[in-house]
Amino acid sequence: MIKLIQAFLISSILGSFFYLIIGWLLFDCILGSYTDAHTTKILGFKKLADFSFLFLYLSCLSYSSLISFILLNATIASFGKAILFTSSIGFLVACMTDFFWYASSHFYTNFTVICLDIASAAIAVGALGGFTFLVVSKFKKT
Repeated sequence: MIKLIQAFLISSILGSFFYLIIGWLLFDCILGSYTDAHTTKILGFKKLADFSFLFLYLSCLSYSSLISFILLNATIASFGKAILFTSSIGFLVACMTDFFWYASSHFYTNFTVICLDIASAAIAVGALGGFTFLVVSKFKKT
């Protein structure tokens, strides 16, 4: 039981930093300008001066913990299956949130930005799943 908790904590923490970097590359560096140009500028909606890196990190830690928990309790035995499985989770969570925003607000100005966000989420969470699988597998071997 101690080994399981240790695997969960270490994979969650390492994964959170990995996911933060992947998210920054995909959602800020690659898609940032396009997303910014195709979302509405609702006054007060987006924080600029008081942006919280702490809560951004906690968001990454939460997602990483979810993926760690799943991979520690699932019977996924290969790197490829871990990527495919977690990519599916990222895809579905992004569909849930993006479709909700599209249905209930004027935040997105077109459907292309939604498709790019969903695809990027699948890639980012799939990469997180692959990384987490590698970390978790080190604990399962010993």
